[in-house]
Amino acid sequence: MLFDIARLRLALSGLGALPPQLGSLTPFAAAGPWRQPACTVECGAALMEPVGEPALASLADGKELRLWTAGWGYAASLRLQGAPEPFVLEATADWSRARTTCRAASAADALALADFIMISFIYSAARHDTVLLHASSVAVGGAAALFTGPSGIGKSTHSRLWLTHVAGARLLNDDQPALRLAPGGAVMVCGTPWSGKTPCYRNEQARLKAVFRMEQAPDNEAARLSRANAFCALIDMTSLMRHDRASFALISQTVAEIASRVDAYTLRCRPDAAAVALSRGLSGL
Repeated sequence: MLFDIARLRLALSGLGALPPQLGSLTPFAAAGPWRQPACTVECGAALMEPVGEPALASLADGKELRLWTAGWGYAASLRLQGAPEPFVLEATADWSRARTTCRAASAADALALADFIMISFIYSAARHDTVLLHASSVAVGGAAALFTGPSGIGKSTHSRLWLTHVAGARLLNDDQPALRLAPGGAVMVCGTPWSGKTPCYRNEQARLKAVFRMEQAPDNEAARLSRANAFCALIDMTSLMRHDRASFALISQTVAEIASRVDAYTLRCRPDAAAVALSRGLSGL
């Protein structure tokens, strides 16, 4: 199975059919001529969980993710509540090829596979001037604005207000849009199969016109960020492994280039139509 995400090709092998838990990939089914995938994920591989101290260990939403690094590449394990054994992934140093024990044989298996696919795509995309950002993005015609900030700050609320108050506005993605450096100086915002709690899986792209770092406030006001502060605002919202020098360097380079190409602002605002008018005026959408 082949999929196109942010103009990059993802290949999945070893699955008989796409399970319902991976249904968000359906709009991204590849069309057009064959080309070399940026990442290939092989399912159903016979792998063992690595031993030794992992470079990264995190526990969130009932999932325990552990990551090991080595000269040949990466290994990861994912433990889900109720699953008897961890699911395991191995990837090459450039993330172009990954193998996993997952094969979508159960609901937990399919959920683990969905996480491994996203991880594999994020770090293979980093080798192709593309980053995924924790943000919400709306588009009008061929142009887009991006709203970022910590969870609960009001990104999704502001996007919904755009859909209400701006004719022709559409939601591109509400959790993990991809930002891609395009030839000629443009930065493109692309929909992805990962949109958090909002089912928005658009296989579309639009030119990024402005980035807004959201803050809640009693009054609506905006201040332009320096390029350095724009970089900091963006890098804090990227999915990256800070301890992994190769991935961190690539993602940082792409984020720095985005910050140099696109205007960024701090947007202190209320959840109202006036805030939309302010961000729309600054973005020029």
